[in-house]
Amino acid sequence: MTRRRALGLAGLAGLGAVLAACGTAGSDAEGSSSASAGSDDALARIRKDGVIRIGMEGTFRPYGYHDSSGKLVGFEKEIADLIAADLGVRAEYVETQWDSLIAGVDAGRYDIVINNIAPTDERKKAFDFSIPYAVSEGRVGVAKDSALHSVDEVSGHSAAQTLTSNYGQQMAEHGAQIVPVTGFDEAAMLVHYGRVDCTANDFVTFDAFFRERPDINVRLLDGVLGDAVDSAILMGKGQTALKDAIDASLRRHIDDGDLTRIYAKYVSQDLTPSASQTKG
Repeated sequence: MTRRRALGLAGLAGLGAVLAACGTAGSDAEGSSSASAGSDDALARIRKDGVIRIGMEGTFRPYGYHDSSGKLVGFEKEIADLIAADLGVRAEYVETQWDSLIAGVDAGRYDIVINNIAPTDERKKAFDFSIPYAVSEGRVGVAKDSALHSVDEVSGHSAAQTLTSNYGQQMAEHGAQIVPVTGFDEAAMLVHYGRVDCTANDFVTFDAFFRERPDINVRLLDGVLGDAVDSAILMGKGQTALKDAIDASLRRHIDDGDLTRIYAKYVSQDLTPSASQTKG
């Protein structure tokens, strides 16, 4: 689930970089600190300061990444820009690695995180989440010449995953032997070179990677890994006014079709959640 778009079109160097859906349980949800817990003045402070600080990896295509000119782009970046505009403030992006991303909210480094994060039950114990802004399904990638054909066959095989991702947890539950990595690109290249048997992530991540790297020696197994996964914006616990304002912004742009238009720029399918998923 980590997003480390460090390899990209540049080639195979920098194997230790970056992924996606996406969500976890576990260590990233351990107790929130006073920086975020029990506070409902975040929105007032953000509006007073005129800026909302947004945590993002900035290396995960097509969610949030830097284009060839160095500009930060991606569908999550565009969604966050819409939210900032609705709040009447400027968006300031703070980029950091996935494994320290969520902890940055507790540390007060930024106000929210938008980075393909699933609102798992474990995370909800320590953080609040917006309504979902995207929905995607989990898939498993293997080398093209792999003997594996179905997601149901991953038990006993090695899987390159970030330790705090929901996909890492799901693969472990399916009996896979987890090989820790820092991001999706690293995981995909380990599969490409045959150093691990497989890696799991959301369909969007695989889709973008295949389009960017048509030469990659990776294909998808038949079947879906678990249920479809929501992506939502993470913020400190108890920040009701901020959550309500962000939810209102997301609903507005979902209803107006703005999110659908954004997804059409970056993804081969519409990730917009249904009305039933955004009732909140």
